[in-house]
Amino acid sequence: MKKIGFYLVVLLMFLSGCAVMNTSMMETAETTKPGHPKFGVEYGYGLDLTTTMLITGVDPDSTNFNAKRLLSLPVYGMKAGLGLTDDMDINGKIWVSFGGAGCKVYLKHQLPTDSEKTSIAIMPGLTFVTTESDEEDEGDDFIEIVEINSYGFELPFLATYRVGKALAFTGMARYSADFISIVEADIDEAFMLNRLGFVGGMSLELGPFYLRPEVGVEMATPKNGSFGAAPIFAIGAGFDF
Repeated sequence: MKKIGFYLVVLLMFLSGCAVMNTSMMETAETTKPGHPKFGVEYGYGLDLTTTMLITGVDPDSTNFNAKRLLSLPVYGMKAGLGLTDDMDINGKIWVSFGGAGCKVYLKHQLPTDSEKTSIAIMPGLTFVTTESDEEDEGDDFIEIVEINSYGFELPFLATYRVGKALAFTGMARYSADFISIVEADIDEAFMLNRLGFVGGMSLELGPFYLRPEVGVEMATPKNGSFGAAPIFAIGAGFDF
């Protein structure tokens, strides 16, 4: 019965709207030339903040919502950027997922290196995710989530190894801190969520056009559970002039 109740709550959240964090990388450690633009689209899976943060009264030992498996949901995103200097560009990304939406603004700063094939960079950014949900009533299972907002800061570190003009491999380690605000029927609360992500991917390039598949893992501590992880998968395409 507990498992049935858990899956019912998840289904209701799907129907009502979810706040999903875009956890993809979709970058290399290389920066765009000054004054040159870049554009891209992507599809992937990101960490669902709604179910991770709001499910209460769930016994992790008796359900699949445990330290080994947090919920990931599809994310559809678009991004654009502009080169500022020889070693810095500015970027913005927006995404949607199951009635929720998010955005991110970030800088990419390439750090000095002696290698011609290897590039390293930091990519600090600010994130915002929001969703609104309606009341749902299914017998004894009632949930009323009015709104959930997440304001965050993240600091990724990227390293790229360029095999040639058409192929490069990139790895990323990222720390994120999210200030999450929840408004339910008679509850208005806020708390911090700390996340750590690791992503690896490749960049297949033909002139300014690129195709980038990537995989990884996102780890977090749920509000009502123990340490957990969710898979990261994404694929994107775009132009980096």
